[in-house]
Amino acid sequence: MAAPNVMASSDPVVHADGRIGSLQIDVTTEAQLRAAVGVPYKIELERTPGYRGRYLYYRCGRGCATVYSIRDSTRALSDFSTQSRRFVTEHGSRVGMTVAHAAALERGRIVPGCGYPRYIHVRWDAHHAFVLAIYHGKVDSIIYLGPHSIYYDGLC
Repeated sequence: MAAPNVMASSDPVVHADGRIGSLQIDVTTEAQLRAAVGVPYKIELERTPGYRGRYLYYRCGRGCATVYSIRDSTRALSDFSTQSRRFVTEHGSRVGMTVAHAAALERGRIVPGCGYPRYIHVRWDAHHAFVLAIYHGKVDSIIYLGPHSIYYDGLC
């Protein structure tokens, strides 16, 4: 099955290299983020030693949040997670899609996780964790933890 042409869409594309639409992990500053996506409805501070920063929450519908993390030491975007169906991976996967369809598009395997029962690894190496979180047989969220993540427990 050929991947859909996601570039023709106006939906933000999440890339394995850390680009999220016009934003970039480890490059985009908080001011640039706010200029692009607006004022967050909630900010939470992360104050675990070695993982200091803040989570900026944006509503994407009822019971839906998109969260951007800013690490204090780099002053740049460190992580991203969303439950929004608007975001799409470069291979065409998005929230709400069946796990079988997303795994086929990503050519990824389904692996056990923590926090969520299972993940599809899109990129998984020493410095990046880009996954599709699976819940009840569907993609529940898209998560990207960069090299300077403020998620102290990461993903497993």
